[in-house]
Amino acid sequence: MTPPTQDAPDGLKRRALEAFGAGRLEEAAALCRALLALDGTAADVWNNLGVILSDLKRPDEAAAALRTSLAVRPEYEKPWVGLGSSAYGANRLDEAVRFWSRATVANPRQDTGLWFNLGVARQMRGEAAAAALCFDQAERLAPADPLIASQRLLCLNYLDLSGERLLAEHRRFDDRFGMQDGKRLPAAPHANRPDPERRLRIGYLSVEFREHLGAYFLTPLFEAADRSRFEIVCYSILPDSHADAYTARFKAQADGWRTVGHLNDEALAAQIRADGIDILVDLAGHSGLNRLPMLARRPAPVQVTWLGYPNGTGMESVGYRIVDPVSDPVGPTDAHAVETLVRLPPPFLCFRPPASAPPVVPLPAGATGAVTFGSFNKLSKITDGTVALWAGVLRRVPDARLLLKDRPLSDPGTAAAMRARFAATGIDPARLDLVGFIKDAAGHLAAYNRIDIALDPHPYNGTITTCDTLWMGAPLVTLAGSRHAARVGASLMAAIGLPELVATTPDQYAAIAAGLAGDLTRLMRLRMGMRERLRASALCDEGRFMRNLETAYRLMWRRWCDQQDQFRAVG
Repeated sequence: MTPPTQDAPDGLKRRALEAFGAGRLEEAAALCRALLALDGTAADVWNNLGVILSDLKRPDEAAAALRTSLAVRPEYEKPWVGLGSSAYGANRLDEAVRFWSRATVANPRQDTGLWFNLGVARQMRGEAAAAALCFDQAERLAPADPLIASQRLLCLNYLDLSGERLLAEHRRFDDRFGMQDGKRLPAAPHANRPDPERRLRIGYLSVEFREHLGAYFLTPLFEAADRSRFEIVCYSILPDSHADAYTARFKAQADGWRTVGHLNDEALAAQIRADGIDILVDLAGHSGLNRLPMLARRPAPVQVTWLGYPNGTGMESVGYRIVDPVSDPVGPTDAHAVETLVRLPPPFLCFRPPASAPPVVPLPAGATGAVTFGSFNKLSKITDGTVALWAGVLRRVPDARLLLKDRPLSDPGTAAAMRARFAATGIDPARLDLVGFIKDAAGHLAAYNRIDIALDPHPYNGTITTCDTLWMGAPLVTLAGSRHAARVGASLMAAIGLPELVATTPDQYAAIAAGLAGDLTRLMRLRMGMRERLRASALCDEGRFMRNLETAYRLMWRRWCDQQDQFRAVG
């Protein structure tokens, strides 16, 4: 073997980087070890070795290498990033937040991805205010990235902000991504025939043609649609790797299907226009892998947003948003939206109960001797305001317990932080039952059988979680606020005939919850009749819902046709 020369380390480092870039990980690791044999104080090489070992799925060795890098150079930020990524991948959110936060202290100008990931982790832990600050920084570093801007807007919905403030924030998105060089993106005239009564082509744009949202709320769009009057074309943003049995089912039921996640905005808009879509319905809003900037190109004559996001888009190119008079009362909420609010007879959605749900069991309090309140909502909705709201309930019912379930609670650090938040309000943390991830859907639903009374978070209510809760027999207490996210619970409870469980103040919320807890006979009666109540309600009436939705589509279309007549008359 040739003895090392003066430039041998540089050559080894170059070869190691080349091997890593080419995916030859074992070779790259061996070259890093050779470098370290020459100089064991090279912090960057220890860090690189840690990254490589992480990619080789050797987490313990990777962590050891990264910690050695820090031992050599404590303020080196990259190992902190690597340790945080490893912790996040193992669902150790508490560690991930600590490591990534240390990286930002070492270098506040860290890359956008770190600030974004730190925001996501904080949001998952229920630290929405801190998460919003992280997304602020990510947005400052990458002002041209619409997905970062959307994630920030989603996070703001968790906070107790006014409808006026949220509208201003959403308008800012449109100013940045709905315009080009200070002007609205030009939209060519649409070739769609302006016949108010003809069969319409409805396009649905979503990342949720799968079990999570699709099985609950999208099924009626396919199975109860009037196909003599409406044709359905789906634009699936969902990557093929995330498709499931429901994806295949929706695909088989659609009149047309396009997988579009790989298309840029211009190509996707051109595809929608070429397909002759009359009404394009965005089902994502600012959530997930949305394509809102594409809507600024106005590929369809009528553009609508619905369901997937608890607020408007803020975009002038989106003409309508589908809600109901309870979720969005006439008057105040109209001033909080760029879109025209189209109010269906309540509710604004339709729920298909899960076929795999286990039977409802008798009242859990009968077996435990104490009432159990509960919420299976994401921790991101459990803000400090929600903790204070629920603490008020627990003070009114001193022998009751509170069960919370969300995947991050599998992390001991995150669970400890949640207990500490309740302890800070004077609630004994021993009264909390914290449940983490349950893999199978039936097991997840069966866990609802531990709850006597469900508590809705505020100001961002549950939706899917509320429907699951009700189907499993637990009545829901909710606090009606001033905007859509804080009024979904009121809409759902009104739809099933239990408006008396909707509070208008925190004190009333606690009183309603305590009243239920003190009347086990009423509670048992509600529980055992809940499924029949839902089946007989507007919430599960798919035919009624679709006729109302299709009537709304037709009215939107007629309005567009009238506008074309006016344009021709002026011309």
